[in-house]
Amino acid sequence: MAPMKAAPHPARELRPDQPDFPPELAALGDAPAQLWLRGELPPGPRVAVVGARRADAYGLQAAAELAGGLARAGVPVVSGGAAGVDTAALEACLLAGGRPVAVLGTGVDVAYPVGNQALFERLAVGGALLSEYPPGVQGLRHHFPRRNRLVAALSVAVVVVRAAPRSGSLITARLARDQGRLVLAVPGPAGEELSAGCHSLLRQGARLVEGPADVLEALGLDGRRATRAQPAGAAPEPALTPDERRLWEALGAEECPVDTLVERTGWGSARVAALLLQMECKGLVEHRPGMRYSRGVPREAAGAGQGASQA
Repeated sequence: MAPMKAAPHPARELRPDQPDFPPELAALGDAPAQLWLRGELPPGPRVAVVGARRADAYGLQAAAELAGGLARAGVPVVSGGAAGVDTAALEACLLAGGRPVAVLGTGVDVAYPVGNQALFERLAVGGALLSEYPPGVQGLRHHFPRRNRLVAALSVAVVVVRAAPRSGSLITARLARDQGRLVLAVPGPAGEELSAGCHSLLRQGARLVEGPADVLEALGLDGRRATRAQPAGAAPEPALTPDERRLWEALGAEECPVDTLVERTGWGSARVAALLLQMECKGLVEHRPGMRYSRGVPREAAGAGQGASQA
């Protein structure tokens, strides 16, 4: 674990008698005596997206699609800041213009995992980093189960994506149920260890989720707010951000699996999955069977083509 560089967004201490202390956390039976916050906690309703640290491409893509769709619908995403599903969800929420919240088992100035340091600094500007542990505190084993109760309490619903039978995300789901929150789970391929935890939750009555529209429907919101336009065909090279340009070039002219894109870009799986979702929303890439991707037609280009054909 490494301390983050000094930033222009220092930690603020919050106490239960202060008006900006989250009321959901103050209401807990074991409410934190104080909190430290970097950034701004977005108002609810919020939804937690949690899951395996060692998630596969299926899990990372599912987490990114859920978080991105929720963000576009105006629903902030909460997660734990761990590798894997947590990171994919936070990245996708940011990329979709949302304000994600990472609840940490360390101080808010400590990057754990170390590879998330850049993400955490972006969250301090565009979302929030929250912890009940003072700045400088390293993550101890017992911190993370306690952290999970805060993840659940800040959210009206918890969605579990890819969880082994003894996954910590199942602790979050149990705490959410105990707190009266809605518990949802994404099913996975039968017989896989990472599917077992989610399937167990489904057998216990968790609501099945296949995409962000299912979560919004469960919350009584309009699922169409998370709908993506479907791209089609190939297109001339569009205007791209630097990150999009790098991934566009890594894609090339052929269909490409996520693992190959990770290798070609040198980025982590979560970052690639989140950026793929962002580009898919713009029509820049198409999601093919077998977790493969190809270049697509940007919305603007597709609209211009339709206008020309009607002229």
